[in-house]
Amino acid sequence: MGQPKARRASPSTNASSQIIIYILFVGTCLFFTMTGIVLHHWLADPHNFHEHAMQQFEMNHLGGHDAKVDEQKKKRSVKLQSAVLDSGEKPPPPVHDLAGLSCSDHGHGGPSDEIAKEMIYWSDIPSDDKFVSPIGANSIKRKYLTFDPDGKSINYSEQAASTLHYNDSNTQLFIGGGFNNIRMSMETMIVMAHAMSRTLVMPPSQQMYLLRKDKGKQRIHFSLTHDFYHLEQVGYEHAGLHVISMEEFLKTEAMTGNLFNKATGDVAFPPNNRTNWDGMWPKPLKEYLRDVTFTPLNWTPGSCLVAFPSDDGTQHFSELDEMMKDVNANFPKVQEFINKPVPVNASATERLREAVAGRVKELCVYDEKMQEAPVVHFMCDSKMRVRFLAHFYAFLFFESWEQDLFTKRFVRDHLRYADEIQCAAARVVAAIRDRARRRDPTGNSNGDFDSFHIRKVSIC
Repeated sequence: MGQPKARRASPSTNASSQIIIYILFVGTCLFFTMTGIVLHHWLADPHNFHEHAMQQFEMNHLGGHDAKVDEQKKKRSVKLQSAVLDSGEKPPPPVHDLAGLSCSDHGHGGPSDEIAKEMIYWSDIPSDDKFVSPIGANSIKRKYLTFDPDGKSINYSEQAASTLHYNDSNTQLFIGGGFNNIRMSMETMIVMAHAMSRTLVMPPSQQMYLLRKDKGKQRIHFSLTHDFYHLEQVGYEHAGLHVISMEEFLKTEAMTGNLFNKATGDVAFPPNNRTNWDGMWPKPLKEYLRDVTFTPLNWTPGSCLVAFPSDDGTQHFSELDEMMKDVNANFPKVQEFINKPVPVNASATERLREAVAGRVKELCVYDEKMQEAPVVHFMCDSKMRVRFLAHFYAFLFFESWEQDLFTKRFVRDHLRYADEIQCAAARVVAAIRDRARRRDPTGNSNGDFDSFHIRKVSIC
């Protein structure tokens, strides 16, 4: 038998194949064309240029905000806090050296340590690390200080709805204050936590003022503990200060039934049993803390001068009251102390006269009732005029002049900005010096320059 003849493809089959190939070709061309158009518009969009520039600045100058890096920081913080709470001992030291500043170690473009050293205004005094407040240091039970970051309440009508980040049926919105106000009030809280021998509970990360409008283009929530300060290291280095997060506090005290509603006496758990409030609508947490803590509403700048006794002795309460009566009997004016400051080691009465001159006539004493409270909470409510808009040294008075001086050294030497921020500032200063030097290489070889800060809102 002969071999079967091969069948010849029909004309219709060839036509179908050609159509399919043509469709695939056209589709491929359209795909690449549309992709090119989209990429062109995305790159040409000024908003995307802005976002890209912000990301590059963060990566090159501030160390970036990679999610993995933030997560590692949080895990390390929780581990350190757990070590403190479980054993009462200090955990292994975090990675930052508060005494010095080495920008070359951070991998963010320097500058050299020689250039960066002019940013260092702080000192390293090892003996200060061992200083413990004479008040409450021998307390067996751990006590806490919690606080609201500075901010204010506004009506929704004062702000376009598109800029709101939270959904809430109330007509009031709490927004974070300006960073300088947040920093100023936070310094006061840290100093008071040390003076009271209380564990400092840092608030959750929050929105930063004026960043909400660009919430879709940049990061708007920041943590005071991780992003601006090395508070883990501060808590590690100082024998008299422990620092934990709000999440750790709620897990340790609230979720174990150790917090009680002041009005009913019943055990009170956090709203929805939530312990992590980072980036969340803060109002429920704020109200909860007010319900379960000792909350002094009269401790505000302009109302009184906060006074800390020299030790736990109850006799100091009456001593401080008598001092204030003596001062009010001949209330001092500011002019008395111009170019005639009171010596730092003067008597408590003389230092008190200088502290209240021309300002307040009452003391808010850290008395026995307040010392016994398990948790002291300092709230912020602009509608109630409760904000801590004063520098700590103008709001706090220490009967012991040694403790007064320690407190000022403590803030100067340890409550400084994180290395990433200090190094970014050092690069800016170095760039301005270089420009000043190039403009006048003969007369200004050091690149000296003057700068000043103008608050536009204050003069317009």
